[in-house]
Amino acid sequence: MGRGRAPRPTDRGYFDRDHVNDTFPANGAVERQATLAEIVMAVLSAGLEILHLSEHPEPFWRPDGVDAAAWRGRLPNSSTLLARLQTRT
Repeated sequence: MGRGRAPRPTDRGYFDRDHVNDTFPANGAVERQATLAEIVMAVLSAGLEILHLSEHPEPFWRPDGVDAAAWRGRLPNSSTLLARLQTRT
């Protein structure tokens, strides 16, 4: 066995910027992802006021035949963010 770098896993990581989804029906669509902190900071920097932010353990999508701790309610799978333009006083 060589001493080269280990091959990169096929699963995308939490901090990867994008991922090419070559499964059906995406057929090569590029999926972009952002961390929750990036989303919150973008909302705040746009001058919006956050009224509600919550995380949910229920998966919004679960591939057939794949199991993960996140899909058993132990990690957040989705989030809800409600924001509005800040009122000027």
